[in-house]
Amino acid sequence: MKVILTTDVPKVGNKYDIKDFPQGYAQNVLISRGLAVLATPGELTKLADKKAQMERRREEEKKIFESLISSINNTKIEIKAKANEKGHLFKAVSPVDVVKAIKDITSIDIDEDTIVMDHIKELGSHNIEIKKGDKKGKCEIIVTKF
Repeated sequence: MKVILTTDVPKVGNKYDIKDFPQGYAQNVLISRGLAVLATPGELTKLADKKAQMERRREEEKKIFESLISSINNTKIEIKAKANEKGHLFKAVSPVDVVKAIKDITSIDIDEDTIVMDHIKELGSHNIEIKKGDKKGKCEIIVTKF
């Protein structure tokens, strides 16, 4: 019996996979628990529409990220933080702080997973990388005393 998985099922398959299972297993385990639906022509059409919609969304996100990289590439972003006399920060600057600073400058929301950096623990200039897939950009974070 052919079914379409509606969620990732360990040791069975991933979401939106079309798999063939014995009828008892498909009906009693997968379909009854809401892990799959029967692969009817109508469901296959819905699946194709969902995949096309996901691909369009992925392309839009890629374009937005490319525009973000072009607007941020090689720019300097200033972050103010509390520090002692020696220049050591009381609280490290994390990717969350960088995302907030980027949003303040460009008003574009980005995911903190795209920021490639170590936590910044001292005042001064630090280079970070913004990366998603094969697209990369660099910017400079300048941490100043608050």
